[in-house]
Amino acid sequence: MFAILPGCVVHEEPCCDVPRYEGDVTFRWSFGGQRCDDVRAVHGVNVIIPGEVLANDGRYNCQANGFDGIVLHRFAPGTYSFRLEGVGYGNELLYETHGTFTVDGNVTVNVDLTPTGAPPSFAYLSWLFPPNSYSPSPNCNQAGITHVEASVDGGDWARFECWEGHAANQIRTPYLDPGYHGLELVAVDRNGLPWFYFGGDILTQLGQPTSHTGSMWAIGGASVRWELRSRYGHRQTCYEAGLQRVGINFRDIHTGELVYGDVGDWHDCVDGPNESSVVVYQFLRPGRYVVEMYASARDGREYFSPDNSPVIDVVAHQFPGPNSSLPVYLIED
Repeated sequence: MFAILPGCVVHEEPCCDVPRYEGDVTFRWSFGGQRCDDVRAVHGVNVIIPGEVLANDGRYNCQANGFDGIVLHRFAPGTYSFRLEGVGYGNELLYETHGTFTVDGNVTVNVDLTPTGAPPSFAYLSWLFPPNSYSPSPNCNQAGITHVEASVDGGDWARFECWEGHAANQIRTPYLDPGYHGLELVAVDRNGLPWFYFGGDILTQLGQPTSHTGSMWAIGGASVRWELRSRYGHRQTCYEAGLQRVGINFRDIHTGELVYGDVGDWHDCVDGPNESSVVVYQFLRPGRYVVEMYASARDGREYFSPDNSPVIDVVAHQFPGPNSSLPVYLIED
């Protein structure tokens, strides 16, 4: 197949007479990470390169001689934009993508088309576990993990068999807009208890899937509750104090770093048994932390945990419940 160039095209030469070369353009395509053989609904691919006249009006079979793509010949040096459309047997649009390529000699353009109407990118994910007494790079059995749950951008959690994404194996995210996305992974044992966690950003790109590995870390839990006191030492309910929300944070006693940054982790101030409220955490890094709390009343009064706020130890794979909660006083300033 040939790309037939228009009769009169002007390409600006770069500075200093640096030579640039014409070349062939090879498109290799896939569809949501799958080959033509796996996506039987796709009959062909339309290639659209503005300003260029292509053989057969740019309409090509999805696969030719086992090759998922097309080679277009003799492009003048320069940068081109393109659009690819994966179409069905009735020429209905099923998949699409777009982008640019630069010719300075032969060039190969690897592109992944995504379903029409869906966000145009996705990523492949895998996970690893920290070293333990069994192995410096434990597998799922050695780590004691049966499943891994994944969430992107705070969305719904998807559950996978541990082996599906461990080490060289990969799972796939939902379709996403190109850019940075927040990823959370939680590894659980056969009883459904969380043992390892990963939280961080991944980057997706238009038309080209990216791959990311989450190196998970051991986690433990903590259970804390607040008890409200007026400036005169009288116990108060949330209603009496005029509080709607309470902010909680954990300050690493060795580094001074705050687990939940300067903003904190906020919860509704709900009056519970014995006029106290309990919050249970399951995804903390093991360590020793000072528990800090803050709340602001509707009338402007502020409540702080004292300077000698209690210290809590988070131990890997230990998850205290509500009955073992650590009491923290919130005192009106």
